[in-house]
Amino acid sequence: MPDHLVIHCPKCPSDEVEAQLDPPEGAPSVAAFACLLCGHRWHPAELPHLLAPDYDQAYGTAPALAEEELTLALWAEGINLRAQAARDGRGPAVDHGGYRLFYLRQAAYLDRAAHAMQVAAHGALIDEEQAADADDAAVMAADLLLHLDLELDQVHVEGLLGAESPQWQSPEGLRGYVRQEYAAWREWEDSARLRRA
Repeated sequence: MPDHLVIHCPKCPSDEVEAQLDPPEGAPSVAAFACLLCGHRWHPAELPHLLAPDYDQAYGTAPALAEEELTLALWAEGINLRAQAARDGRGPAVDHGGYRLFYLRQAAYLDRAAHAMQVAAHGALIDEEQAADADDAAVMAADLLLHLDLELDQVHVEGLLGAESPQWQSPEGLRGYVRQEYAAWREWEDSARLRRA
């Protein structure tokens, strides 16, 4: 988990934000924030209170999107083959932990892809509607992961805040939950790899 929150502009994905210290008398010391990229200005009260890793913190060591897309496609095929084999009495299906990890990585992939499309839309490289569709897909996948964790009594939840936390109850919150859980999983993976070495 990060020890501070990275402030992103609510109008564009930039984190190049400065505090404007010109408050009226008696107001808090930070009167407003301004985005250095798009110029949007907003007040601290408008900031979401979301304690979750940002994109760099969560996905800085993640595989490239194309590589992860291929991994997920192969994984989904393997899950289907094992399910068919289990129905035919030729071995067990994938367990809950395996399904959960697949849904976590799928949700993280869609969160990353949607973020990349938001940046592209901001630069007028793609249509805003395409970015909105990607955002919807990311939110749906995040919602599926959160509800799966609740259904499994959160046995696989590794992050600081559980799936029942009120802060996850928004589209932005759901995607933040994915980043929290992905970062926690990567940290666990790195520790396990060091123990095996």
